[in-house]
Amino acid sequence: MPLIFDNQFANKFPELCHAQKIQPDGQAKLRWVNDTLWKSLSHDSPPKELADWIAGNRDWLGTEPVAQKYAGHQFGHFNPYLGDGRGLLVGQVKTANERYDLHVKGAGPTPYSRGGDGRAVLRSSIRELLASEAFQALGIPTTRALALVSTEGRIQRETIEPGAMLVRVARTHIRFGHFEHCLYRNLEDSAKRLWQHSIEELWPSTADKTVSEQFRYVVNATAEMIAKWQAYGFVHGVMNTDNMSLAGETFDYGPYAFFDAYKPNHIFNHTDHAGRYGFMQQPGVGLWNLKRLAHALGLFAGDAPVDDVLDDYEPVLRQEFLKVMKQRLGLTHVDDDETCWSLISGWLMLLETYQLDYNLSYRALGALFNKNSQALNGPLEKTATEIKSKGQSWLSDYSKAVANKPDTATMKQVNPLVILRTHHAQYVIEQAEQGDDKPLTDYVSALMTPFDETHNNTRWVLPPEPGQAPAELSCSS
Repeated sequence: MPLIFDNQFANKFPELCHAQKIQPDGQAKLRWVNDTLWKSLSHDSPPKELADWIAGNRDWLGTEPVAQKYAGHQFGHFNPYLGDGRGLLVGQVKTANERYDLHVKGAGPTPYSRGGDGRAVLRSSIRELLASEAFQALGIPTTRALALVSTEGRIQRETIEPGAMLVRVARTHIRFGHFEHCLYRNLEDSAKRLWQHSIEELWPSTADKTVSEQFRYVVNATAEMIAKWQAYGFVHGVMNTDNMSLAGETFDYGPYAFFDAYKPNHIFNHTDHAGRYGFMQQPGVGLWNLKRLAHALGLFAGDAPVDDVLDDYEPVLRQEFLKVMKQRLGLTHVDDDETCWSLISGWLMLLETYQLDYNLSYRALGALFNKNSQALNGPLEKTATEIKSKGQSWLSDYSKAVANKPDTATMKQVNPLVILRTHHAQYVIEQAEQGDDKPLTDYVSALMTPFDETHNNTRWVLPPEPGQAPAELSCSS
């Protein structure tokens, strides 16, 4: 059965988008496709025409591509001139129970390109693909990658790079910035209808509630998403309001990174000179962005106390962070939150002081207490040895709290052996640029099954070599 399109956004909000077709960029080659995700949308295998559909070389029946218009705060400064500058929302796919957006990134220039070429490069497309599927496996809300094609185009970024197009799947592509645009242009009716449409799509059970009560779902979803970022050592890199999804899905992957060694003050995005979007700032930025959205909702919310809902943000974030960290540290049977917070604080201090590998350390800790573990060798063995030699005081407190029996079963289910690492992503990109897609396929497969001990002897577990400089990324990433 082919994809069934039900293009709500293009039909309901023509004033908030520009209709145009995907602009071809030469012959297209399918480099990767998410067969499982495709079948969940269509109950069929991807068709042989898929690459040409994505690249605009053949009409994709049922789609009504549009570039969306929005505004946003970028590094704290309002910019009214934003919009889809290199991507098109090609339509919404209807399944038995839900509707999903399909978006093609690299589809050519639009009225919102601001002088840009409207194209995407293979490097950044692969980085988004890897992050999307890694997040899905970790249980962190995210957009998904459906398919990747390369094109004949050569694209100017910091250097000349091969072109690509990526199909992204999301619950919605409606951003905080959509409502900021409506406020800036005083489009009260559009904002109200867009909000109602969003609520009906994302939280239909709240359709009859007040705007404030509905906004609480956005606040909570955003808080829970960022709590998971913090628990897994993820730095988004560019948390502008136009990069914030109303659904609380991680969105617009750019200069992101997971920690190797735990350096919470390191800035990966070298264009973020003030460190606004650093790891430790992410929870505060999330709240700041929600305040911008709350202000925009005031255009139609009337006297509803939308701002009051923001008081929920920090407690929800802290509770979600505590829940995930208790799972990661095997503290699920420890009822005293004060004890848990103390152990979490001490653990993070240990990792930072001795520059231990962030995610491998959780896995190694579980292996130390799991007599049945078969995975305590290689980099895990090295990390476990460091924890034992440098964390004796913390381990003593930890052992007492868990009575020498941490919840190792849960630890294995939530602590990845394979995490998305920048140096592995770069290797995959370099091989793909040479025409070899096997490393990409292998790495995606490993990221989709990150807790499996069979990965222990593969290259994808290995952290960077000692002394290897931390990655520096830019918004073109």
